[in-house]
Amino acid sequence: MEILPEIQELSQVIEPSLRGDSLFRYDVTNLTQPGDNYGSVLISIRAHLQRPGGELYFKRFVAKVPPTDEKYWRFIQPERTCLVENAIYKILAPALTVLQYEAGIPKDKHFDGFADFLGSRISLVPNAKAVDKDAILILEDLRDSNYIPSQRMNPFDLPHAELALKYMAQFHALSISLRLKKPEIFEKEVRPSFGKFDWHAAAPESKATMIAETLQDIREATNNDELMVERIEQLSSEFFSFLAAPTNENNPFNSIIHSDFWAMNLMFRHDSFGEPAKLKIIDFQTAQYDSIIHDLISFLLTSISTNVLEDKYQQLLHVYHDSFICTLIAVGANTSAYSFEAFLTELSRIAYIQVPHAIFMTRFILADDTTSTSQQDLDLSQILKNTNSKHVHWKLAEILRLAQKFNIL
Repeated sequence: MEILPEIQELSQVIEPSLRGDSLFRYDVTNLTQPGDNYGSVLISIRAHLQRPGGELYFKRFVAKVPPTDEKYWRFIQPERTCLVENAIYKILAPALTVLQYEAGIPKDKHFDGFADFLGSRISLVPNAKAVDKDAILILEDLRDSNYIPSQRMNPFDLPHAELALKYMAQFHALSISLRLKKPEIFEKEVRPSFGKFDWHAAAPESKATMIAETLQDIREATNNDELMVERIEQLSSEFFSFLAAPTNENNPFNSIIHSDFWAMNLMFRHDSFGEPAKLKIIDFQTAQYDSIIHDLISFLLTSISTNVLEDKYQQLLHVYHDSFICTLIAVGANTSAYSFEAFLTELSRIAYIQVPHAIFMTRFILADDTTSTSQQDLDLSQILKNTNSKHVHWKLAEILRLAQKFNIL
């Protein structure tokens, strides 16, 4: 039987956001399914809240806590990732809200891609600077607002892909607008929280395993095409060098990017006709400051139906760019550096770096649900070595084929 992490002093975290109400009692269940999250632990909190007059009511929340297993701690690096995700909700989201208000945008037209934030801490120690096992982030339970988690083995159709790209573009454009219109606030309050993140720096053994096993998969997927194997080996090296290198600060296309923008970090709400109408972006723990193209290409290659991507690639690029420009205009930002031609130039310069990222992600996305019975039992080395054979190899072949077709390989 799985033992959930104990949450101490939950009321201190959550009550400041309850507007005078208090936490009466609560119980917890695990929200993380095997294969859907590698490292952090997601917990569903069933809370009984009490109004000042004594009336009780029920509400659900979602809590994210660091992993208890040491190998997962090294992989996910909570000492960095917890601080970054907190900064999204405590620093960036409020700053973007003010930016939109000051631009005269009505509240019902504001970017609504963030979940409601209920509170966080990094430790039970007062004024602590270091993240420890008692860190916690509390968000609304989006299921209660009819948002549905995506399924990692079900790639998006065109309507879902287009909506996701519109939200991605708004998120990127608003962060760029904040940098352009309020440079002092951005540089002093926002930028310091979103440094480069090398998610293999503390676990180099997983990187070595990932590269070796991936190259074997590429051999299988390409019928031993040694030129392609060599190309992917070269790109893999460049990808990990990119993760470890400092950001080019002078790039106009730099924004706060998600860096893990794929199906499992998106939740959709549908209209009465079953069409996607709203979206929430979750799991910002690897957010950083870099080119918008990293999010864009990683998402296109990992999360969209192969047929849709092949047939609608140019259309999807325009969907993203149109939303990006409209958002800049809406808040009064200068768009002169962001023409579609400049966007395509940036794409040509950056896109290839994300091809190995998509390739590495394939094993995670197509991981067999039966690999493990619980998140605590899930072993990253098992996932890396679990090729799921023909399905993984077919997907890899498609990624390579489309990357070549779109001149990003």
